[in-house]
Amino acid sequence: MSNRNTYSTSTGERLTRTQIEWKIRKAKEQVLRKQREVYGYNFCSVCMRNDCVPIDCSHDISVKTCLEQGKAELAWDVNNIKPTGRRCHNIKDKLI
Repeated sequence: MSNRNTYSTSTGERLTRTQIEWKIRKAKEQVLRKQREVYGYNFCSVCMRNDCVPIDCSHDISVKTCLEQGKAELAWDVNNIKPTGRRCHNIKDKLI
């Protein structure tokens, strides 16, 4: 695989943006599924409300930062993804 249009993980593995997006989507599904299994429903992890909808998934370390730092694997690390209501997600993104 060419190094052009690919991003590096901390182990040196190179992935395309499509591969990364697929892994991120699967990780977000896992985060939301886990929250539903534990609590019976999804809610915003910022304001702890279930009427802060729709529920998105927010990265603590942005995908952009992960890719720029050569740590692409953080973009799909479930510990870096939090269920967040759209309102709280938008507020967080404006503060960054």
